[in-house]
Amino acid sequence: MDSVIFLSWTIALSCESSSDTGSPLPDTIHTFIHRKVLIKIMNIAICDDEILFTRELSSLLTHWAEKNNLSLTLYPYSNGDDLLTALRTIPVDLIFLDIIMPLLNGIDTAREIRSMGLTVPVIFLTSSREFALDSYDVKAFHYLLKPVNTLKLFSVMDDFFKTYNVPAETFVAHTADGFCSITLNDVDYLEAQNKQVLVCLSNGTTLKIRELFAKCEGVFTPAKGFFKCHRSYIVNLSHIKQFTRTMVTTGISSVPISRNNYSAFKDAYFSYMFNSNSG
Repeated sequence: MDSVIFLSWTIALSCESSSDTGSPLPDTIHTFIHRKVLIKIMNIAICDDEILFTRELSSLLTHWAEKNNLSLTLYPYSNGDDLLTALRTIPVDLIFLDIIMPLLNGIDTAREIRSMGLTVPVIFLTSSREFALDSYDVKAFHYLLKPVNTLKLFSVMDDFFKTYNVPAETFVAHTADGFCSITLNDVDYLEAQNKQVLVCLSNGTTLKIRELFAKCEGVFTPAKGFFKCHRSYIVNLSHIKQFTRTMVTTGISSVPISRNNYSAFKDAYFSYMFNSNSG
C-alpha cells in the first residue's frame, strides 16, 4: 500500500495499484482526515517586484489565515500597472503594496486605486521610513517595514480583520419561498435536477433553487474550492472525507464521479490541498 501524508491538514491513504501485479485496483479508496473546516474566504493582492519577498509574505499570510480558520486566495503582481488592470475585474479585500518599484511606484499606484473609486484597504511595504507621510495621503491602513516581522504582520492582520470583519462569501439563490443567501463553504455539493439545482448543505439541509446549473458552475469554481466531478454534480473539495474511482464522500453524503472526470478531479483535489497546506 502506497501512502501520502500531509502533516499539517490531511492524512491521505491511497492504494493505486496491486503491489504484486502493478495493475490498477477496481475501486481505490482515498480517506482524508481534516483538522478543521475553513469558514471564510479572503482575497488579498500582493504587489511587489521582489519575487522571493512575495513568496515569504504569502507563506506568512497563509499561516495567519490557517490560525484564524480562513480560506485565503492570494493574487501576486510584480508592478503597479498589472495590479491596476486586475483590480478592474478582481474584487479584493486587502492590498499589500510595495512603495519602491520600477515604473509606477507604490504611492502613485495607490493614488490611481483611489481615483478608480476603490476604497480597498492598503498596507504599504518598504525598506525606508521616508515615505510614511505619503502613505497617509492615500488613506493607507498600515505601513510595514521590510523585512517584515512575523508578529507585527500578524498583529496588523488581526487589526484588519477586526476592523473590516471580512464576510464569508455568499451566493444569493432563488427558492420557492423567495430569495436566500447561501454561504459557499456551508455547501457540501450541488446536484442538477431538471431545470433546478439541489444545494446540499453540511448541516443536512437541502435547498431546491431556481437556477441553471451552468450559472452555478460560474459561482462554485475550482478557485473557490469546488469541482464538477460529474455532469450533474459539483462538490466542495474541503468537505471531502474519501473518494474512490466512482464516488466522492463528503461529511454526510456520497456523489458520483464520472469516469472521464476522475483523473482531473484527483489532480484538482490534491492541488487544492497542497495550496491549502503551503506555508
